Amino acid sequence: MVPRCTRALGAAGCRFLAASLALGAAAVQAAPNGTWLSQPQIWYYATRRSLEMTMAQIRASNYRMVFLDVRKVSDAMQREAAEAARRQGLLPVVWVQSPQYRALRVEDLVHEARHGDAIQVDDHFFANYSLADFHRLRQIYTKPIFCSIQPFQAGLVPSAGCNQLDVQCYTAQQFQTCLKVADRLGAVVSLSTQNTLGHQSRLGGRLFNTFLWQGPW
Repeated sequence: MVPRCTRALGAAGCRFLAASLALGAAAVQAAPNGTWLSQPQIWYYATRRSLEMTMAQIRASNYRMVFLDVRKVSDAMQREAAEAARRQGLLPVVWVQSPQYRALRVEDLVHEARHGDAIQVDDHFFANYSLADFHRLRQIYTKPIFCSIQPFQAGLVPSAGCNQLDVQCYTAQQFQTCLKVADRLGAVVSLSTQNTLGHQSRLGGRLFNTFLWQGPW
């Protein structure tokens, strides 16, 4: 039951009650963690010289990291994106997208992440690479590894080696089930801007990622 402000509490008591309720509400709000920039987005912002502004907008939205899809992005543009993220207080994480279609070896993943401060391997990696491949990545890559899975891939998560895990809760129909999987794994909840970002109010105090960044173009 929500307490009511009555005359017996007095003005000071009412102010204290209102502040306490506000703090309680804030305590259970979901907190932004990271957001993704796709390959076309990086090209778009870089060619319009707005990467710095974009990273500032991401940081102003309280995100702490940005996942960068750098496939076919020039070396100079990759460095520019990572440096802009750092200047704005964001952790630049290289998201290695669809490595199986490019026949990437573990060493190639490490090379692709060379300009970032961390690497992300996602559901495509866990569906097409072995646990031994992950252990090899953990052995030769000295920076943080972020792991991202679909809910049905919970059994593929390594017992150690992921510095952070997120579960892709991208469908509204399975949203509640997905939250349970994320809670069981101690994972961040990743939301789809098209399908599940509108369910953010149901996250409670969980951390969340947003796929993709939907700031001003």
